[in-house]
Amino acid sequence: MIEKITKFGWLAIELAFMLVVLCVLLSLVLGKESGAFISSVAANTLDLLQKVPSGTVLGVFLILALYWTFRSRQAR
Repeated sequence: MIEKITKFGWLAIELAFMLVVLCVLLSLVLGKESGAFISSVAANTLDLLQKVPSGTVLGVFLILALYWTFRSRQAR
């Protein structure tokens, strides 16, 4: 039961992340023509990334990369 909830939770997180990335990319491609929702998501994302120190972003990225590497090695 907990495994199903965990898988569902990770799926929801991945979908939300993909939605944010898609909105940022659409905002870059379409510019001002992208619409209110896409523009607001892109603006909020850029605002968050500008407020977070670069060392924190790098640290989170490295931790996720290490986790992914160890996880893929365990699957073999």
